[in-house]
Amino acid sequence: MSFYSKTLEASYAKQLDKELRASHAGETGAVWIYRGALCAEFILSLFKIVRSTSETTRFIHQHLKTEKHHLDIFENELPRFRGSFILPLWIGAGFMTGFIPRLLGENWFFYTIYCVEQFVDTHYENQCCQLVMQPNPPSNVIDRLKRCQMDEQHHRDEAGSLMAKKTSLPMQLWGHLVNAGSSTAVSIARFI
Repeated sequence: MSFYSKTLEASYAKQLDKELRASHAGETGAVWIYRGALCAEFILSLFKIVRSTSETTRFIHQHLKTEKHHLDIFENELPRFRGSFILPLWIGAGFMTGFIPRLLGENWFFYTIYCVEQFVDTHYENQCCQLVMQPNPPSNVIDRLKRCQMDEQHHRDEAGSLMAKKTSLPMQLWGHLVNAGSSTAVSIARFI
């Protein structure tokens, strides 16, 4: 193998490591979004502030299970990669991304999930396109990313269908903040 081939291979391995790290951080944050929502559900029920619909509770539990499965894929089925050094930050950010909107109401929560999953769908699509362009694309990685992407698309569509009201201006601003935060988190997680 020539020096040029080895350099390309090493560069590709580093890029794959960065992409897996960013998506692992995202899936970790996703698990904590739903744990944050469950915490808010508990607080709301404890103080009898508002009663959740069984649909919301089912949604949270079902999606938490799916996100845990995605995290398991990254931790046990994909090539080894260096995890993010600031994983506790992604856990905290995920928790607050589920907790705050769930306290504000079901519509806020479903809109938040819609925004997050819209971002994640695009993120996975971009990753798969980059990997396919490699000289020797890792089909095992691409297949698993595509499987996760399909689940995220389903989450997005389900959240969108459960939104009972039109989005208000504050909700739209929150959605932009969620999108910007997700984009920034991916950029940071690739390196740290």
